[in-house]
Amino acid sequence: MRSRRIPRWRLLTWVILAFNLGMLLWLVVALDAAGESGERCGGELCRDAVDLGSSTAAWLVIFLWLAGVVLLGVAWFLTHRTEGPHGRHRR
Repeated sequence: MRSRRIPRWRLLTWVILAFNLGMLLWLVVALDAAGESGERCGGELCRDAVDLGSSTAAWLVIFLWLAGVVLLGVAWFLTHRTEGPHGRHRR
């Protein structure tokens, strides 16, 4: 029988995965909250202001997400062990 187990990924791989899941959750929660706050407005000007603020916040979350992914990706590649000329891992 085959044993099921968690893959042996590096710690930074798990950090990147957790970061992406956290950012996705943040974006979904922020967009949901923005949709609810727009329903409470009485006038068109209020809804327009909420829409502008919501889109600005969503783009900020997306920018932070992309910046974090780039930084974590660079760190992942820099800390990745590659095989040297003799088949051994380089440190």
